Amino acid sequence: MITVYGVQLSPFVRKVLISLDMLELDYTVNPVSPMDPPAGFKAISPLGKVPALEDDGFAIADSTVICQYLDEKYGKNQLYPADLKARTKAWWIEEYADTKLAEVVGMPLFFERVVRPTFLKQEINEQLVEDNIKHNIPPVLDYLESAAPKTEFVCGALSVADISIASLLINAAYADYEIDSKRWSTLSNYLERIYQQPVFRKYIESDKQILQA
Repeated sequence: MITVYGVQLSPFVRKVLISLDMLELDYTVNPVSPMDPPAGFKAISPLGKVPALEDDGFAIADSTVICQYLDEKYGKNQLYPADLKARTKAWWIEEYADTKLAEVVGMPLFFERVVRPTFLKQEINEQLVEDNIKHNIPPVLDYLESAAPKTEFVCGALSVADISIASLLINAAYADYEIDSKRWSTLSNYLERIYQQPVFRKYIESDKQILQA
C-alpha cells in the first residue's frame, strides 16, 4: 500500500496526489503538517518536509523524486514523456515551478494570505505581499507566458510539468491573486485547460471545502 504524508493544500503534496490519480493507483493520505510533524517523521523525510511517500516499506521524500519513482515503477511514461527532449523539457519546467515559481507564490503570498491568518491566527504582512506582487511575480509570469503552449500542454499530453505549474498558481488564486489575462493571455488560457481536467477539478473542489471549513 502507498501512503502519502502531507496535506493537499501544499502544492507539492497536491502534485504527488494528482500524479497518483493519473496512474490510477490506490493510496492513503497521512495529513502530516511540516509545522507540527509527528515523532519519527524524519526517518521518512530527513528534511522534515512534505510530501513524503512510503510504498510497501520503501520511504522517499521530495515531490520530484516521488513522481519520477512512481512513473518509472508504475507509469510507463504517463507522468513524463518517453521522448528524451520532451522529457528533459518536462524536467526543466517542473524544476522552474518548484523553485522560482514557488519562491514568489509560496511564503510571500499563499503563506501570508492563507496560512498565517487561517491556520496560525496571525496578522498578514500585507506590505510584503504587495511588494512581492509588484516586483517579484511579474518576471516569473513573463517567463511562463513564453513557455506556455498555445494548445494542449507543455509536452503534448498532461504531465508533471503542467501539474507543477498549476498546483502552485491555484494556490496563488486561493490567496486572492488573479493573473492578468490580458498581459499573460497564453498562460491564462493554458491554466484554464489544466484546471478543467477531471484529475485537477477533484482537488480544486476539495480544496474549497478545506478552506471554507
